[in-house]
Amino acid sequence: MATDARVLVLIGAGSAVFTRGLLADLIGADDLGSWEIRLVDVDTENLNIAADLAEQMVAARGAGDKIRVTRSTDRRAVLPGADFIVTCVGVGGRPAWQLDHEIVQKHGIYQPVGDSIMPGGISRLLRTTPVLVEIAHDIAELAPDAFFFNYSNPMTANVQAIHQETGLDVVGLCHGMHHIQRELAQLIDAPFERTSTLYAGINHLTFIYDFRLDGKDAWPQIRERVHRELAEAPDPADIGNIFYEKPTAWHNPFAWELFDRYGAFAAAGDRHVVEFFPERFWQGDYYGKKLGIDAFSLPEILEWGEDRYQGMRRQATGEEPLDESIFHRSGGEQEQLIAIIRSITLDSREMFSCNVINNGLVPGLPDWSAVEIPGVATARGIRPISVPDLGKPLTSILARRLTSVDLAVEAALQGDRNLVIEAMIADGALFDADKAAALTDDLIAAQAQHLPRFS
Repeated sequence: MATDARVLVLIGAGSAVFTRGLLADLIGADDLGSWEIRLVDVDTENLNIAADLAEQMVAARGAGDKIRVTRSTDRRAVLPGADFIVTCVGVGGRPAWQLDHEIVQKHGIYQPVGDSIMPGGISRLLRTTPVLVEIAHDIAELAPDAFFFNYSNPMTANVQAIHQETGLDVVGLCHGMHHIQRELAQLIDAPFERTSTLYAGINHLTFIYDFRLDGKDAWPQIRERVHRELAEAPDPADIGNIFYEKPTAWHNPFAWELFDRYGAFAAAGDRHVVEFFPERFWQGDYYGKKLGIDAFSLPEILEWGEDRYQGMRRQATGEEPLDESIFHRSGGEQEQLIAIIRSITLDSREMFSCNVINNGLVPGLPDWSAVEIPGVATARGIRPISVPDLGKPLTSILARRLTSVDLAVEAALQGDRNLVIEAMIADGALFDADKAAALTDDLIAAQAQHLPRFS
């Protein structure tokens, strides 16, 4: 193992899918040199599964002289000397996510995701954001010069809170924008590499207002296909379908409605975007289906995630052989991270979507809020690009959505039940104070083990 190996600390390594993708990409990245990958998780069982699988992958490719994997439940012990730090923390995991989903539905609120906004997203924020702030304090003390990337949701709130409480220039990463640009390219049968975008927004509600093929405006081609497809009766299987290989307009009818109105496509597609417009989908009604049930079914996503995890567990324990196909495909959440590390290491100055503190980059939005905009990855870190041309209508939509984020962040950090209720009302999924209080109390009681500040 080379003595000049770079050190990457992955906090939340029990998210084995991310860990597996990261290792597969690093093993194949011959130009990035040697690495020490320090995996951290508070759940010993999940940590060992991820680490055992990672070590098997390194051995299978004979990469032991290039990549060393270590594991720890103590992040403070492994943070010193880190070059890159990645947080991928999901407090409570899938069980807590499922519990949020069940509780909000009992209160008549239907969410297809619940990881960013609406009551389910606020509940996730309450248990996740304070933990990430605690982690960030340790990073500020022990590895202040490391490049710090966060994947944990709710992204907008987490990036805002980390910077607010520690001053660290954390960069939030999400492959939603990357994924949607690929889909737009597919709609006009164009190679992704020949397309380009300009965009601004907040995570899971980012407006792509410029889309080009070979430098020329490609919206007319997109518009022609979308209008043609939406004029035809949809295949019911397309409505609210999470898993598909080729996109059609009926996979994201609401986002295309917004496109007709504002001339911008909302990433990351309907599954996420509808949650930012709860007043449009009262009682969860979505094009003849029900959000979170038969449209973008959350239980289906949770089951899919559990099946993937159990498959990796069986490989880690030797019950099944290692899936060699993981070395020949990418496209997961970690895909952009490897490309960013390469651009930073080689100072190739490539552009990526990133969540950063606004500070005037998007006029009309609060300076302290986290925005999703293009950024250039340099040897000195991510340099975000100013986006002055989003326009007032879309900026006003984003500003309205950020109000509940501000309230919920303060509620989480202070353990203030009354601020949670105000955040629920500002969010827009319900307006009655008594109903907001009842839902808040049910969520806090159900997730009490993850909410020490509310005890």
